[in-house]
Amino acid sequence: MPVYEHSERALYHFHLAIQEEANILSQFIDTEHDLLFPYFECNFSAFPEDRDYIEKRTRIKSKENVFNLKNSFVENETVYWYRPNDLQDLMHILHRDRITYRCIVLPKNSDLDHIRFKLFAYEHAEYQGEETRALFIDENTPDDYLVHVHPKVIQIISKIK
Repeated sequence: MPVYEHSERALYHFHLAIQEEANILSQFIDTEHDLLFPYFECNFSAFPEDRDYIEKRTRIKSKENVFNLKNSFVENETVYWYRPNDLQDLMHILHRDRITYRCIVLPKNSDLDHIRFKLFAYEHAEYQGEETRALFIDENTPDDYLVHVHPKVIQIISKIK
């Protein structure tokens, strides 16, 4: 069993089964917030089979660089911000982009100016001198994660150990 470490704004050794990872991500949302994943419009040319799936779940289309990506290929590219329909759908999304992904938590019926959390799963994080996978949490309001989400995440992680 891996040891799940956490700091105030990251979960280290984040090597989980898809269902466990989906359960953790679902703790960031509630009846007032959506979990949204980005899909770049340019990917439809390589993966035309994705179009129907993504478009049915899209809540917002934008050209905003939410994650401050510096790659020229994404500049001014339309991003489809799409949400899972339920936990099974979230697991499907995670399965499609298993190792490294980004997503946001946004109040329902709100625009990208009101992002509550930015989440970034990264496979090459450095923690205590070793490389590991991590989930980094960027919050808009100080201590929002620690007060409202962290206790629920720790409860789930304690059941995994």
